[in-house]
Amino acid sequence: MVLLRVLAAAIVWVCFQAGFALAEDTAGQLAGSWKLSSWTIQIIGGEATEPFGPNPKGRAVFAADGYVTFVIVAANRKPATSNEESAVLLKSLLAYSGKFMIEGDKFTTKVDISGNELLTGQDQIRFFKLEGDKLTIRTAEQVSSVFPGKRVVGSLTWERER
Repeated sequence: MVLLRVLAAAIVWVCFQAGFALAEDTAGQLAGSWKLSSWTIQIIGGEATEPFGPNPKGRAVFAADGYVTFVIVAANRKPATSNEESAVLLKSLLAYSGKFMIEGDKFTTKVDISGNELLTGQDQIRFFKLEGDKLTIRTAEQVSSVFPGKRVVGSLTWERER
């Protein structure tokens, strides 16, 4: 009986280590800079929209130390010359960063810095598909930080920068 327990513990340990190795391998594949090529939001019970227009600019950087940073802005932004224009610029910016963890096709970012304080301290859960130099990220259904009060599912497509 003791031998069976030791064997079971050894099997669990090996499987546990394999899970860590797989997550580390995936994190290694994500490491680097990614350029945003599209961002759409499906409003639940409504239409799909491109919140920052058809050609948003963005960069995601997955670092080897387990941190990720996302910055997305609307295209054709102009420097602000007034407080009102500054407020408009802020509404066309989405940025956050934090430590990320991978589990299968899901990664969770523990947001510690954000341009929108509603995100700071929150876990951002995303699902991803990596195909060569193309990364597709989908959100779970959630309350939108872009469309307050609306439930949405976002989809972002990224191309690896070289």
